Amino acid sequence: MDAVDDLGDAIDATRNFLTPVRAGLWLRLAILALFVGGLGTGFPSAPTGDVGPAAEQAPGPGAEAIPEEAILAAVVAVGFLLLLWLGYALVAAVMEFVFIESLRSETVRVRRYSNANVGRGIRLFGFRVALIAIAALVGATPVVASILGLGGIDGTTGIVGLAALFAVGVYLLYAVISRFTSEFVAPIMLLEERGVLSAWRRFWPTVRANWLEYVVYLVLVWIIQAAVGIAVSILTLIAGIIVAIPFIVVAVLLFALGDVGAILAAVVVLTGVLAFVLAALLVQVPVVSYFKYYALLLLGDTNADLDLIPDQRAAIRADGGEPSEPDWDDSSRPPETDDRGDDEDDWTADYGWVDDEEEIDDWEDAGWGDAEDRDGRDGRDDRDDRDDRDDRDGRNDRENHEDDDRGW
Repeated sequence: MDAVDDLGDAIDATRNFLTPVRAGLWLRLAILALFVGGLGTGFPSAPTGDVGPAAEQAPGPGAEAIPEEAILAAVVAVGFLLLLWLGYALVAAVMEFVFIESLRSETVRVRRYSNANVGRGIRLFGFRVALIAIAALVGATPVVASILGLGGIDGTTGIVGLAALFAVGVYLLYAVISRFTSEFVAPIMLLEERGVLSAWRRFWPTVRANWLEYVVYLVLVWIIQAAVGIAVSILTLIAGIIVAIPFIVVAVLLFALGDVGAILAAVVVLTGVLAFVLAALLVQVPVVSYFKYYALLLLGDTNADLDLIPDQRAAIRADGGEPSEPDWDDSSRPPETDDRGDDEDDWTADYGWVDDEEEIDDWEDAGWGDAEDRDGRDGRDDRDDRDDRDDRDGRNDRENHEDDDRGW
């Protein structure tokens, strides 16, 4: 089954891409991992708790009403955070294509790939926002209505529980659509220059024809992500401790110097926080790369026309994950280029290799006869020359005998 076999192939593809370790490549991928790791496509959590009775209670005599200034400040803060998240989600949508193109080409060009995929990123961003809004509306409305007793809905525990189960089902459906959009539909958008809905229509027949593969893929991905999440958390904690120790020591020493030292200590602490974030993102690089390669491999295995990484696929399956050597039809034939960079025609001219029927015709047109049997022809010519000399020598001997008979 491809969904199972591709688990190992994704490891080989990730290793080939990330090794040997290059600092510049890993740093650029760390920046991409900040946006591609899924933080920009989270689903808002459904409200929980029985707030109906609390809502029905009026403020007591000693209760103070919330100041309007506090409410206004809260609204402004929520609006600012919403705008901040929308900006982040927009950049994350563009970076999705940048990351896929980086895996596809095995080179990371953040600015070049970003400029080429702004339009696709905006379309993906719009689809994600619409999907979150629809899922939140469909999933949260029954829960809120059952809790508040709106629309005649009895807010009993059973009704609230059913509404919560319905919300969980909506969330799972949202999670499947969101993952398939990011892992399979976005690559199709990049490969065939389609919009989101058009790419979904292109992808849907592949899902129907290989539904078991994609069900196994979902199960394996969720299981592996749970296991890998624990390992990543441990590695991040270890990396955080290692990174924090020198910054903490320096900050304490600077803080002891007084006011100026306190300011410098604050700068050191901020630098330490940024260093910790970078370390955490570096830990995420192979994880994000692995899951992306896994999806791309499965997409190409279930539909060869949608294969974005044919070269990587051939390399990892030719020789246990190592790049394959050129396959020459004839071991005696020279490669198209030699060490000096000459092309095949130069090699032929230098070493006498005749590989083309047109070259053979050129030999014959030049009066050399059959170019494929020059060595045999030369041998026959040498024998003919010797026979002619022998004939001449025999004729001369006979003529001498005849002259003797005539009395010369």
